[in-house]
Amino acid sequence: MFAAVACVNDLTPEGGWSGPVVEENDLFIGNGDGYLVRFDTESGNLENSWRYPSGDGLGAMYSNAVVLGENIYSVGYTCRGDKCDGEIFGLSLDTGSSIWGQKGLELKTKLVGDIGVSGDTLFVGTTAIGDEEDSAEGYFYAIDSSASASSIAKWRVALDGNAFTGVAVEGSTAFIGTMAGTLYAIDISNPDDATNASDRIKWTFEASGAIAGPILAENGSLYFGDLGSNAYKLDISSRSTASQISDVNSGNGEWIFDAGAWVWAKPVIEDGTVYVSALSGTVFAIDDSTGSEKWSSSIEGQIVSSPTLFDRKRGDTRERALAVPSGEKNVWVMSVIDGRELGVFVTDEPVKSTPLVYNELLYVHALNGDLKWYSVDDTNQRGCVDLKGGGRCD
Repeated sequence: MFAAVACVNDLTPEGGWSGPVVEENDLFIGNGDGYLVRFDTESGNLENSWRYPSGDGLGAMYSNAVVLGENIYSVGYTCRGDKCDGEIFGLSLDTGSSIWGQKGLELKTKLVGDIGVSGDTLFVGTTAIGDEEDSAEGYFYAIDSSASASSIAKWRVALDGNAFTGVAVEGSTAFIGTMAGTLYAIDISNPDDATNASDRIKWTFEASGAIAGPILAENGSLYFGDLGSNAYKLDISSRSTASQISDVNSGNGEWIFDAGAWVWAKPVIEDGTVYVSALSGTVFAIDDSTGSEKWSSSIEGQIVSSPTLFDRKRGDTRERALAVPSGEKNVWVMSVIDGRELGVFVTDEPVKSTPLVYNELLYVHALNGDLKWYSVDDTNQRGCVDLKGGGRCD
């Protein structure tokens, strides 16, 4: 675990990990220079008048933006040595201007994972706060999404390690993992009550390795991986009355699966099958009820971000498939039935973001800064735009 933490913490921040988010025919993406930009799917052009910030970019933007009402929210950060500057920001979807004034909430920290949302409150994980001498190793922040907020931060809970996982929300509970290997369940009911924030911790779970990747909360269960090469399923309700239960209880439908390599990508679930991607390039199809392997299949390169489930037309029928991004190059098409290779979306560049399927097209943010889009049926490229400069690259 210590080696994993050192390895991850020493990574130089880089762009290209942010995946596209769609809202009313527009895609919003954090580009490689640390700007949130808007792409018009109808014209195929970048809207150069809409971008944030207006000055220097924020550095690395790893997370996908989140839309709430008429606004969009995201995070970014940059580091010089061990000194980091991060910003949580909210923008008008219409104009791209900050809803909180000139800037958002600035913190001396790394901001990596996706934002969680419940009602009008946002939830964000951080690493240590650099300008606080007694800072914890990480924090869980509750943020007021309102444009009229007198104080953007509502309250925070100290964590035992750097938080890179982002926040998953299920009902009145939020979930966040740390590089110390701890999964936290945090009560987010009555989010405007800032008293005794530390009492909001409902329970914790100790994984066998650092938890770096996103958490999936689905139908009362949690799915996530660790850097001890394991994937987990936990039952939320059976843990709601206990402060700490670190054993996996198979009697409650929980399981632990050995993936043989770090599990960074967020698991995907559909029709009783959980798809777990390992950094080695292997995708495992796991029976959701038993935790047993149905099949496994490998691609060329590491898998850092989640595959995308989609339908592709084959003659008069449609078949379900996974679009699996490769950290070496390309997005591979894999059958959900047996994992066999069905084709490839050729990017010729590494992909560390999750692809998006919209209007029969698959959009891919490649690590070099290009946004490419393809027909989901024949995998042929239909267009390409440079998200940094706005020029065409097809």
